[in-house]
Amino acid sequence: MKSGQILEEVKSGHWFFDLLVKFAPKPEEVVVTGTPEEMIKEAGKKAFWISTTLSAVPAPFGLATILPEIGAVTKVQINLVYKIAKYYKNMETINQSIVLLIFANALGLTIGNQLVRRVGVRLIIKALSAPVIERIAQRIGLQIAAGITKRIAGRWLIIIAAPIFGLFSKKMTRKIGAEAMALFAEALDFEDINECLYEGLPLPPFGKGE
Repeated sequence: MKSGQILEEVKSGHWFFDLLVKFAPKPEEVVVTGTPEEMIKEAGKKAFWISTTLSAVPAPFGLATILPEIGAVTKVQINLVYKIAKYYKNMETINQSIVLLIFANALGLTIGNQLVRRVGVRLIIKALSAPVIERIAQRIGLQIAAGITKRIAGRWLIIIAAPIFGLFSKKMTRKIGAEAMALFAEALDFEDINECLYEGLPLPPFGKGE
């Protein structure tokens, strides 16, 4: 796949929804391997080595590793979210809306404020319809794709760029883990929303948080 095709596919944002569905593990497959802090540290190291190793492949061959790198790191991050949920005995509450909320918060996107509200000691999370979930996932994919052009350029500067991309993946994984830990430590409830609020309309402002 040519670099232009790779960039076009990543920038579409649809890949994140595909991975969200593909990598969601079954409850019985989720294995807690320590405390949340230990699992976050472990996942961060794994993400670092995935990005560093695949980013070290020089262009033009390295361009073909961009999508596998993103997919492998995202799988680590999604699995981390599920493992933390199981640690806090919240496996029955985890769904795509929660995963989207965690990723959005880690990316600093304001959509997180629109998916959750606090009522007393409980957090109320909006249960989104499938079309809305797909559209929000696409927005998250677009935000992640914003840094993909740097990865493409970095394939020509592997000595400098590989560890930088590794550190970025590690930092992002740890942020996702921290968001998951903070969320699943809470008492969670869900409420349905009217699909008409979003159906056929642009999503609410989806910029960086304050």
